[in-house]
Parts: sequence; structure tokens; C-alpha cells
Amino acid sequence: MDARRRTPISARWLVLVGFSIPACSRPQLPPNIILIVVDTLRADYLGSYGFEGAISPNLDRLASESVVFEQCFAQAPWTKPSTASLLTSLYPQVHGLTNHEGKYWGEGSAEARTGILPDRAVTLAEELRDAGYRTAAIVSNPWLHHDYGFAQGFDFYDDHAAWSFARGDVIVDAARTWIEERGTEPFFLYVHFMDVHAPYGAPKVDFDALSGAPSLKADLELSEAQVPYNRWSNIEVRPDWATDAARHRLAYWRTRYASGVRAFDRSVQTLLYHLEHAGLLETSWVVLTSDHGEQLFEHGDWSHGRSLYDHQLHVPLIMRAPRARDAGRRVGTIVQHVDLMPTLLSLAGVPLPDGLQGRDLSALLAGGSLATDEEVSFGTATETRPGLCTVRTPTHRLVLDVESGEMQLFDLVSDPGEQRNLAADSPELAEKLRDRLALHLVESTAAGTLESETGAVPESLRRQLEALGY
Repeated sequence: MDARRRTPISARWLVLVGFSIPACSRPQLPPNIILIVVDTLRADYLGSYGFEGAISPNLDRLASESVVFEQCFAQAPWTKPSTASLLTSLYPQVHGLTNHEGKYWGEGSAEARTGILPDRAVTLAEELRDAGYRTAAIVSNPWLHHDYGFAQGFDFYDDHAAWSFARGDVIVDAARTWIEERGTEPFFLYVHFMDVHAPYGAPKVDFDALSGAPSLKADLELSEAQVPYNRWSNIEVRPDWATDAARHRLAYWRTRYASGVRAFDRSVQTLLYHLEHAGLLETSWVVLTSDHGEQLFEHGDWSHGRSLYDHQLHVPLIMRAPRARDAGRRVGTIVQHVDLMPTLLSLAGVPLPDGLQGRDLSALLAGGSLATDEEVSFGTATETRPGLCTVRTPTHRLVLDVESGEMQLFDLVSDPGEQRNLAADSPELAEKLRDRLALHLVESTAAGTLESETGAVPESLRRQLEALGY
């Protein structure tokens, strides 16, 4: 890093002590950046993305003050590889955090090894800190424990809540404390919430408010083998009011998931209220997204991490500018998590480092367009099938297993639920998208991949992950 990049922001802006500077001539500091990641939040379970029901009034209000990206996609369907892509602007096959502790596949499966974000990876926090920002993270998912390397670039990294999947009020209190003690420099704050993630433990008042919501769709009787708790023991905190009959209904489980969204909606409102009360909404970018989605029996299964359909990868992206500039704009262009780092650095006025694989979305935020007309997103790094990859366009998705050659092709216009595999019926289109996916895999790794770093999983962390069903 050259000397210019290490110069603190406070030294790059004129500061006159003891003199009154007219408001019109005061130097304007770069904006604060507050990145809110809601674990396991599907885009279609927010009112601003079409959910019908009393699920997210506060998030919808935030969306009305923001630019909403309608088609944002994560790079992976589970937390560790997805968050690594979000914070480094590297695809999973490049940053290398793809193995689920050797539990399902790969060398070392007999003895779990922890994949660590390599030091060579340049993170969003590192770039902002080198530019003079104060940087802090408050996370509540054990995959983001500092043992995995995610603390790179943060002056303050609070992962204490990762041991307990702490709910939103705990995270908000920790964020509020740090904000009050942060100092005067511009800051980058990353907060990661777990309210939506299993176990589905939202209060009954949220369940009752959402029962019968139109977007929960048709109910279905589940067999004993189909009840998610029988396969994923961490998927429910069973309340006293949950009858066995109710737990064999699909609507019950979808409502339990939606209840977590509604509970988080209150937590985010508390955080936004504090930011507004502190006068920070006028000087900050507030960015809300999710690391991945959740399968709610759309393909006969539950949870996340094992497939690459929209219910796993389509996530919200809501960006509120200082003073709510451009409020209400909606962008239909396909964007990806790897685009966030270059975009946020650009908004902060920080030069982009070499090697980023995402695009700067500033032009879209300003109402313009990107230099390329191609709209695609890419995903990989499932827990169980290392060769599974996908390419998505505005109209189609191709899922390819590069090891077996198995292909699935879906027409997202006529079949948005991705139920009918058209690979055999449309071989030319399938071949075209397979070639595009192959080109992406070659191009993304052309400059090499980061040398992976591993270490033994700390026993305390291993126990915590196992207790949560991982």
C-alpha cells in the first residue's frame, strides 16, 4: 500500500481549529457506511419485494427511502463462502472458502479442517481502514468467527454473539454502544443479524400476524419424513402452542420462517431510529442485504446450502443514500454480491484495488446504466457438491455439475419456481449458457486463485456448529 493510501482521511481534508467556516465552504467528509446483513433472508419475503402480508413495514419504509435492486444474487447458498465474496469482491472459486469443514466432501473429511480467509485477500474493511475509516463488525453467526479470518481490516470485531445466535436486540445494543464511542472519523460498520435463521424462534405474536398471509401460498400436508425437524434438528425452537398436527402443515413452517423476518423488522427499526437520532442518516450510506436465502420445501427440502435455485441465491439489496437521495428508485438490472465492495469503495471516494471481480454500481445508483449490456450472475460452493455451478440471466437459469455433466435449464418467465428442467428440450440454449458458465470459470481464475489456508477447528467452535445442526 503506498503512502497516499495510508494517509488518514482527517489529514486529507482541511481542518481549521478555532475558526468558523461557513456551512457552504466546510469540507465534506466521506460518508459513513453501515452494512446490514440479515442471515438467510429471501428477497421474496419482504413487502418491498412483493410479499403480501404484515411482514416488514419498517424495512419497506427503508426501501421507500432507498434505491432497491430487484435482482441481486449471492455467490453461494451458505454463509462462509457468500460473506467472503461480499467482503472481498472475489468469486468463491478464487477466495477458496468453499469446504463445509470437510463434513460432506473434500480432502480431510475424516478430520474437519477450518478454511480460513487468506491474508492475501484484500477486504472491504482493509481498504476503508487504510483510507482513514474507523471499522467495526458485530456478527452473530459462528461461520464468521475470527478463527475464519473475517476480522481482517476491522479495528473492532465483536463475534461474542456468534456463540449463541444472539437475536437482534443484542446486536443493536452492541452497535449502538460502538457508534456512541466511535470518535469523529468516518466509519464503516458491518452488522450481521441471525433473527431469520433457524431455529425459527420468533414470538407467537409474529406467527399470528402472518398466519394466512397470501404469499405463504397453498398449504400442504407433510408426511412424517417431510417434516423438517426430522431432518434438520436445529430448524425449530418448538413452542408450547405448536401441535403435532400444525407441525405437519407446510403453512406452519413457512409462517415460522416469516415470523423471524417480522421480528427482525423491529430490530432494524431500533437501529435506524438510533442512527436518525444521532444525526447519522444524513451522512451515511445504509446498505441492507442477505448472505443467502432459505428453501421452504419448494424442491422437496428445507434449509440452505445444497442447491443453487433462486430461493437460495436471490437476496434483497437496499441502499439508502445520505439524506435519502434518489429515494424510491428501483433497479431491475442483475447485480451480485461481488459488486458491493467496488461500489462502496467508489461511494467513499477510495480508489479501487487491482483484482476485484465485481462491478461498480454507482452509475445504476445515479439512474444511469453500466458499461456492459450483459446481465448475468454466477453461483457455486454448495455444501455437498463441489462441482455444482450456475449462471443466471434475466430469463433463464442453468445449473451445471462440472464433474458429472448433469445440467438443469429453467425458463424463469414461464416457470419462476424452477420446476421444469428444459435442458433436453432446448439443447442449443443449454449449450450456450454452459459455454458462458465455462468462460466465467476460466476468466475468474485466470489470474490465479488465492492459496488456501487451513487450521484445525477449535473444539469449542466445532461443538457450537454441531449444536446448531451444521
